[in-house]
Amino acid sequence: MAPPQGFEWSWAKITGGNLTRRQWNQLLGLLLFAMPTLLGGRITSFSGARGPTAQLKGAALRPPNTPMTAAAEREAQNLLSSTMLNHSYRVWAFGKALAYAHDAELDDELFFTSAMLHDIELENPQPNRCFAVRGAEHAERLLSNLGGTADRVALVRDGIAGHMTLGVDSDLSDLAGALAAGAGVDLFGDRLKELDPQWVADIIARHPRLDFKRLVTRAVAREAEAVPDGRTALLYRFGFELIVNSAPFSE
Repeated sequence: MAPPQGFEWSWAKITGGNLTRRQWNQLLGLLLFAMPTLLGGRITSFSGARGPTAQLKGAALRPPNTPMTAAAEREAQNLLSSTMLNHSYRVWAFGKALAYAHDAELDDELFFTSAMLHDIELENPQPNRCFAVRGAEHAERLLSNLGGTADRVALVRDGIAGHMTLGVDSDLSDLAGALAAGAGVDLFGDRLKELDPQWVADIIARHPRLDFKRLVTRAVAREAEAVPDGRTALLYRFGFELIVNSAPFSE
């Protein structure tokens, strides 16, 4: 499923992430196409033959230690609930492992930074301005004040703003795509079959889900109410809660 055109940062900044009717229908078509796979997560993740599965070990599972990543991690620890903070760590691990499995070149400093900040505004909805757009602006301010180079800050900003666009996960070398793929594993069990099951269990033990299904559904419902024409509202109206609750995780 190729990512759609027209959802770049210039669009996000101007519109606040609000969709036109044409864009809504375009993304809805992508969602309906993906729905059988997402709803089948519980069945397909634990049945049938598995091919080679991915995992990260040792140094690959240690977050990069740079001023940018330290600032992002500190911001997430200060502002996110424990549940959403742990989700952010899991998104980084799952997205990085999927990129590794597909030989996708992914900048680990930028990806860890993006993963820590991708939901930084989800628990604080604002009328008619998508949490991913506000999260991108939040990240841009934080990293610019830190002295990050403009091009690298822009990559993080664009990745966070774009991760809610259906179809972007087809490119795992792109920050938005890797974020969407990692979040897809954690939210829906999507692509879980590509990851080593014991390794996934170890990641969850390290970063527990802490009633994740209930809390993320509540946060997404509040976001959908605040931004009724946004990408999150589209997902919520067309099965988000059902797909999350069908995911092969206990909570």
